[in-house]
Amino acid sequence: MQIVLTVLGAYVGICALLWAFQERLIFYPRSIGPAPPNPPATPIDIPRGDAVLRGWVVNAESDGPLIVYFGGNAEEVSRNTHNWARRAATTVLVNYRGYGESTGKPGEAALRGDAVAISEWTRARFPDRPLVLFGQSLGSGIAVLASPVVRPDALILISPYRSVEHIARRTLPIVPVRTLLRHRFAAETVVADLPRTLVFASPQDEVIGFKENQAMLEAMNAAAKAPVELRVFRLRHNQFLNHPPVWQAVDEFLETIR
Repeated sequence: MQIVLTVLGAYVGICALLWAFQERLIFYPRSIGPAPPNPPATPIDIPRGDAVLRGWVVNAESDGPLIVYFGGNAEEVSRNTHNWARRAATTVLVNYRGYGESTGKPGEAALRGDAVAISEWTRARFPDRPLVLFGQSLGSGIAVLASPVVRPDALILISPYRSVEHIARRTLPIVPVRTLLRHRFAAETVVADLPRTLVFASPQDEVIGFKENQAMLEAMNAAAKAPVELRVFRLRHNQFLNHPPVWQAVDEFLETIR
């Protein structure tokens, strides 16, 4: 009986820790490194009531499509400015709350609202141009969840997932994830409202497994009214934006948005 009580106590303790510290498990804020050169990256501030979101517009003078990029959960977005500068497009990169020089604390409700506000700011600043929401990893769910409100012309998703709950269940199968999780990012709930989409996935993704990518893709194909295009590369989770063929596929897709 003592062993049973000890195991039960440990289990309850683990669940309590996961409830209390889940923000630290989901969000990994990063500080900004050297500021990217201006031009092509022009600094911007977007006030959001209890926070100020700070980032950059890259290639503001371009007449190509507009891209709003949402990064991974441990990504400070200025570090890939050089890649965005090579695109025939204008890209808006804004760090999540608590990341880079953005103030505030990250959370699902806040990041979803921020994604809509950033997209609306972008449309107002650069009217009459097609808008693409581009999300990687955690940002893929944010881009998807913002899409029914923003109504972009297209989506680009790297390592998409159905929800954080599905990922956590794979990692912690004995924990009552549904009960404990406060930040679900349930992208699968809005798949019927998505525009045409380009998806990148990898069988070697060690963070969001390929089976999870496929499950989200199946949900999109079953419900979405617009076509979904899949590109598969054998890359680890954080290698996509450093792989030239990925950018070639992005550029080809953007040409069709023009």
